[in-house]
Amino acid sequence: MLSNEHNAKIEALLKQSSGPLSADEVRSTLGLRTISQATVYRVLKKATEQGFFKEVSFPEGPKRYELASHAHHHHFLCVECDRAFDLKGCFEKVNTLAPKGFEVHDHELILKGLCPQCKSA
Repeated sequence: MLSNEHNAKIEALLKQSSGPLSADEVRSTLGLRTISQATVYRVLKKATEQGFFKEVSFPEGPKRYELASHAHHHHFLCVECDRAFDLKGCFEKVNTLAPKGFEVHDHELILKGLCPQCKSA
């Protein structure tokens, strides 16, 4: 799918990740000390522009990235460690929450709290 070795490593990481990752998380998880943070950003940006990755933005914190091929889903954000986790599926009636006469085109749901690791710490 993506061409060079770094692209392939980042793609593999996003495939097995439990949620979207920031550029810092990508670099530290892969231990890519031989490439700069700027290179990681360039790889993420280019792959996003090519439609392989998708940006995930939360009201606070860095942009995060996930595979664009993921089905529609929502996220949980840990307020302690700042890690994001995928939530499976979607609340079926979320579009009915809009006021009468409004037309919903898209939605995002972010749950915030403590992940199991931070809760037990």
